[in-house]
Amino acid sequence: MNSFFLLISLSVFILIGAYFYFFFRRFLTLFPWIKGVGVSRIICAAGALGCIAVSRRIYGFGAVLVLHFLVLGVVMDILQIIFKRKVKSRVFHKWWSFLYRSGLVSAALIVLWMGYGYWNIHQIHRTEYTVSTEKKLDKDFKIVQISDLHMGTTMDTEKLSSILEKIGQEGADMLALTGDIFDESTSKEMMEETAALLGGADTAYGTFYVYGNHDYNAYVRNPNYTAEELKTTLERCKVQVLDDRYIELGQGVTIIGRNDASVSREDLGNLLRGIDREEFLLLLDHQPRQGAEYDEAGIDLQLAGHTHAGQIWPTGQLGALSGMTEQNYGLAGYGTFQRIVSSGIAGWGYAVRTGGHSEYVVVTVKSSGK
Repeated sequence: MNSFFLLISLSVFILIGAYFYFFFRRFLTLFPWIKGVGVSRIICAAGALGCIAVSRRIYGFGAVLVLHFLVLGVVMDILQIIFKRKVKSRVFHKWWSFLYRSGLVSAALIVLWMGYGYWNIHQIHRTEYTVSTEKKLDKDFKIVQISDLHMGTTMDTEKLSSILEKIGQEGADMLALTGDIFDESTSKEMMEETAALLGGADTAYGTFYVYGNHDYNAYVRNPNYTAEELKTTLERCKVQVLDDRYIELGQGVTIIGRNDASVSREDLGNLLRGIDREEFLLLLDHQPRQGAEYDEAGIDLQLAGHTHAGQIWPTGQLGALSGMTEQNYGLAGYGTFQRIVSSGIAGWGYAVRTGGHSEYVVVTVKSSGK
């Protein structure tokens, strides 16, 4: 898998370098006083290498900007071919030639699109689902789910506190934290303050947490705190950390929490050994994988996140079409097993979301077996 992503990254860098070399050659035609083939080639090569350097983190915001410019540039190239053949007006070609060579249209569209993305990621939606089960519950069971908070990227403790006040008005039985609540950029102080807020959420049975791939702080050499320190802090703040274990909650519900798929974790069969299959089995597992296996194991509902519903459009759709993502967003069924994938309440890496929306999820489980 690492070799595959390395190959993809190298291919992208080659594409970026080639495209921007020729873009800068075209751009320099606006400056006729820059003479000399050698000077022109040096400037174009430097510009192309600069774009590659900006894109060195393939998931970084610099790469997002460069790739958007590249795609829009290709669209402009196609329009150039069409206009050159179909449009005869000299005035039009004079203005179009300037816009085409300068890249101003692409730059303006990117500014507008990223501006929308910045606004969009800060709008927190309340998304509601109703799930039915034939298993007997004492009453309807209400869950609030928060996923992919990535604390500090778009949200501070003051804003989180206001959201938790709204959640407290739901009258929920539990708050489910389905991973990537923190990440490598979260300071230790903010982690501790956030844990205290989440642990104090107003629900009947409390707050339950599973790790996401970023919560382990495994992607940096010198993390602000360790996974063990995070666990200790959460438990001190009365957040129940479900690291490959389950809890019989009552009301006919058992909560199962799995460590993230990015690390070594307990075999599913061993984890479920001795569990009461008559209970409604609620699984908290960060990544939406193994749907068929969970259906066979008798899991009733999984709450997941991880995908961000494609934080930058159209990555979510491409992931789903390519099969890299089993489920990008929403409620889906796999036999008797159902899964809800949240788009997350924030985003990772940068405060821009052009795909999907930010949300917290409210799930009501209704029993038809009463």
